[in-house]
Amino acid sequence: SETSKDFEKFEHAETYQTPALTDYRYTGNNPSNYVCFGSEESVCPEDNLYRIIGVIPTQSEIGGEYENRIKLVKADYYTENESGYLRNNEYYNWNNSNMNNNWESSILNTQVLNRVYWNSLGVYQNLIAPSVWYLGALMNWNASSSSTYYRNYTPNLLYSGERGNVKSQNGGILNYVTNIGLMYPSDYGFSIKGDYLNQSVCKNAMNYASNAWLYHDSNQIEWTITPDSSEYSKANNAAFLVGGNNAGLYPNHVYYDNRALSPIRPVFYLKTTVSYKSGLGTKESPIRIGMNE
Repeated sequence: SETSKDFEKFEHAETYQTPALTDYRYTGNNPSNYVCFGSEESVCPEDNLYRIIGVIPTQSEIGGEYENRIKLVKADYYTENESGYLRNNEYYNWNNSNMNNNWESSILNTQVLNRVYWNSLGVYQNLIAPSVWYLGALMNWNASSSSTYYRNYTPNLLYSGERGNVKSQNGGILNYVTNIGLMYPSDYGFSIKGDYLNQSVCKNAMNYASNAWLYHDSNQIEWTITPDSSEYSKANNAAFLVGGNNAGLYPNHVYYDNRALSPIRPVFYLKTTVSYKSGLGTKESPIRIGMNE
């Protein structure tokens, strides 16, 4: 963080679920954070390109020891047909019930990411550490006052909310241990330079489109792991998405015909025994990794 203009140190205050922690994240428009994961071919296939979100203090169980683990996100959207939940060859509902926005029972968690995707990794499962995922919910709006909350979230407020004590609309658990997840809204928020951290993601959205590497596609918003704590509409509960044409933060129905379909990018943490082998971190020369023997 002291030598790279694309790697920054972030200090986080104590939250309801976590002590004060320090992590290190890639920021900016296009940092050299590419990793080839799941292939040993000399030219890494596009489908095996991942990117390093950062070095994040993480536990394998609540109350366990924190380890500084590298967190990866798939560079492009994930699509498959085995789960039966892929729609139009590229989109997913967050869940298969419009009345349930609990991540622990969602189809993306149980059927897509930690079944089909996980099984597709073969021996590369051995490089991934089971980790705690924080499921604190963010508030979309307050019906009694008709106040919109999500448009005012800064990256730091997103971080504390995800690790807070507010549950999803359906009363889901606050944390969950598993192998594969999705990015947090705060991951997206922190992927821009630190100069913007005290500004709302939504109100600063166009800077994200130009300067945040986790912004992926102007035509698509993508699912995050974070549920909504407020009733999105009378008959539907919601989760949060990021990106898209306005480059901001959005709540949407977890299940509601074509209006609740969005792409995903799997996210996971590497074991601390995984080591660097070669590569510059560019798309053409991604980092190659292996187990420390």
